[in-house]
Order: sequence, then C-alpha cells, then structure tokens
Amino acid sequence: MKTKKLRTITLLLAVTILISFVGSGCSLVKVNPEADKKQVVAEINGEQILKESYNNYLAYYQMYYEASGMTFPTDVELKQLQLDLLDDLVRVETMAAQGKKDGVTVDEAVLTADAESIITSIKTTLGDEKYAAALAKNNTDTGSFETFMKAFVANNEYANTVAANYNSALLLDPAKELTTVVGTVGGDNVTKDVYNYRLSNEEFLAYYQNQEALATDDETMKTVNDNIFNTIAEQKAMTKYAEENNLTLAQEDVDGYITSQQAFVNSLLPGDETLQQYLDGKYLTVAQYREFEKQDAKATAAAAAIQADLASKAKVSDKEIKTYYDENKNSYDTSTVSAKHILATDETLAKQIYEEAKNAKTVEEFDAVMTKYQTVEGVSQATDLGAFTYATMVSAFSDAAFGMEKNTVSEPVKTDYGYHIIYVYDKNQAEIPALDTKKEEITEVLKNQKATEEFDKLKTKLTKKLTIKFDKILTPLETYMEQLKTDLNVEVFQNKI
Repeated sequence: MKTKKLRTITLLLAVTILISFVGSGCSLVKVNPEADKKQVVAEINGEQILKESYNNYLAYYQMYYEASGMTFPTDVELKQLQLDLLDDLVRVETMAAQGKKDGVTVDEAVLTADAESIITSIKTTLGDEKYAAALAKNNTDTGSFETFMKAFVANNEYANTVAANYNSALLLDPAKELTTVVGTVGGDNVTKDVYNYRLSNEEFLAYYQNQEALATDDETMKTVNDNIFNTIAEQKAMTKYAEENNLTLAQEDVDGYITSQQAFVNSLLPGDETLQQYLDGKYLTVAQYREFEKQDAKATAAAAAIQADLASKAKVSDKEIKTYYDENKNSYDTSTVSAKHILATDETLAKQIYEEAKNAKTVEEFDAVMTKYQTVEGVSQATDLGAFTYATMVSAFSDAAFGMEKNTVSEPVKTDYGYHIIYVYDKNQAEIPALDTKKEEITEVLKNQKATEEFDKLKTKLTKKLTIKFDKILTPLETYMEQLKTDLNVEVFQNKI
C-alpha cells in the first residue's frame, strides 16, 4: 500500500511539473537557461522567433520602467504586459517581413547607430550593475541584447514604413475600409464610415470634458462602442416611430442641432482644414462628416417631435399644479436681498471672521472686516454680491440671507463653496404671483415633465426590440495585421512565455 501511495504522489508531481512547463515557458529558465532561449515563441513563413528575442524585449522594457522611475508590473499585470510585448514583437517582425518582401529599404547604418545610442543611454541612466542585473533576470546577456536591439530598431523602421504605405493607400482609396461591416442594429449593417463618424464625436466629447485624448484600452473602448451602437439603435427606433406616426420634424430643430454641433466641433478644431486633418485619421472627408451630421440632426428633430406629441397628449390635474406651485413658490418670488459676504474655506477661520464682524451695523464697518481678510490665505472671496433673488443663489445661502434683518451679520453658512459670513444691507420685498397667474406656465412644465418620462420609457421599449451585434472593432492597422498573419502564415505560441 505504501509503495502504491508513493507512486501516486510521484505521478502527481510529474504532472504538476509538466503543467508548469506547458503553462509558463519561464519555468524552463530555472532548469535549462539555454534551452529556454531556444524555445520558439512565433513563426513567420517558417522563420522562427526564439524566446531569446522575447527575453531581450522584456529586458528592454524592464530597463525602461526602471530608468523612468516606474514600478515594473507584477502578477496579473505582468502577465498582460508579457502577452502585449509578444504581440508587439510579432507585429514588428511580421510587418518587417512584409516590408522586405515588398522591397522596402531602410538606412540600416543610421538605424544601427540609433540602436547603439539607445543602448548607451540605458547604460548611462541605469549604471552597469543594474543594466547587467536586468539582462540576467531575463536570461540574456550583453551580446545578445545589443544584437537584438540593432535588429529590432531596423525592423521597427521597416514596420513603420509598411504601416505608413498602407495608410497612404487607404487615404487614396478608403472605400474598402469604410464599407467594412462592423456590426448590426436591428438586422441592418453598421459600416465603418458610420462607426468612424460616431467615434469621432466620442473623441471630441472626451477631449472637451477631460482635455485629453480618448483612452484606447479594451475597457474604455467597450464602453465607447456600447455607447455608439446604443445611440444608433435609439436613433433608428425614434426615427422610425416618428415616421410611422406621421410626426412633422421642425426645421428649426434640425438647423439648431447642426448649428450647435458645428460650433462645438469648431471650438475644438477651428475651420474645415483643421477638421479634415483630424478626419484623415478616420478616412472621412468633411463633406461626409457633414452628411452624417444632417442625419443626426434629423434624428434629434424626430426625438423632439415625439416629445412634443407626448406633451400635447399629457393630462395634468389641478392638484398636480397646486403641488408644483407650493413646492416651487420661492422660484416665483422676485423679492431681492442686497448683501456682501466673506467666503472662507476653513470653518475655524470663518468663526474667527464672524467674531470680528458680528457687531457690524453699517456697510462701512463690514467693509473694514472685508478689507482686512480679503488677502488672507483661506479666504477665497470678500465681495459685494449686489441685489439677488432667492433663486439666484444656492438654497442654503438664500435661506440664510432672506431670513436676515437689514444691517445684520450671519454666523458662518456652509455651502459647497465653503463658509460664508453674510452682511445684508438692503431688502426689497415683492409680492409672490398668485397661483392663477402661473397656472398655464406650470401646466406646460408638468406636461413636458410627463412627456420626458414617457419618451424615455418609449425609447427604452423600442430600442430593446432592436438586436445589437458587434465584436471587437479593429483599427485599419489591426485589420491589415490580421491579413498579414494569414498571408505570412504567422503562428504565435503564448504558452512559451
């Protein structure tokens, strides 16, 4: 029995070691470093890319991280980086192979000098000890690394030239790219031209909101693509509904959207020439972009027509009108308060200011405190606000100011802006309009509110009926790479890294 049990454990260990070798080529380094280097991580037309090249590329990235003061990834992030680097290495080698096949030429002497300059820079930045340690950690050495870098820099130039040539050809004849089907909405094809137009608008919005380019990581692009296809579905559903119900699109809504959208885009990319430079990256012309813009405008007008139709059919009771009036009475009040305030970011400072200002009975007395504190750190404002209605200010501020007597000072009033010490120097009481004078206005407000609610429900209901299908949407270069992988019989062995 003991012999059988021991044999079982031995077999389990053997299986574990085998899984380790198959699942991660890195484990072979500890057993046989030379054999590890000779593992094949990819093949291009039968030409092998050895693990040695990958090791050198990984070493380069580790040096780059260290030289830049960044922490090198670990665990899951490291595994993703390893896969990305292998993909990048294969991409460069594949495109370089195509470039050489196409007769592309590069100045290898200049590129060798560039590679030597990079290597020297790395050594200078890291120092010999860290440089050698990074190479050893990745199972490579100085000779192998320097040979790799010279070849890689040259191949990268081949790849860049091939990519540029492909892009130039696309710009001259973008039809194939723009007619590529990237998904379907309700059974209708969505082509790349439509997608690129909508992606452009997503990029414009991202830059407007964040002052930086739209991120291109998988998670962000999944969200972006969801937005794009959902928008297409919503517009399709609403436009069809408007047509089926014979709703008239208001030309002013169409024109208003176009004017607004063009002003927005122009604020980011002034003039058609600048816009065209951007659109070159999407293989669209300004004229094509404008046509899609018109389609968006009609869809927007259709949505407005539906909401107007729903509003005209909405019913509003006297009770609803009275409730709305009571809840929003302050918004109809044209009474004003004239006040000055000192705004502090810190509560302790605000209390200190209040103690000095609380007995002020005249404008001059409060002004003296304002003058004293207006340049003090922690005071963001010390100013005369003039006359304002209740609705003008945030509710906490208005509640305090309108509840004060003339020529009095408030204790610190907290708002999202900080702590206010308020001095009221004038009040003008107006009569709040009676309900009857506001009934028609309130009726329209409530009808529009109900219409908006019904519109959202209708949009959701109709959009859900449209099946949306799309996979990962490739860039032109990614599409080209997929083609090259087929043409050049590219195979990648991720389990070897």
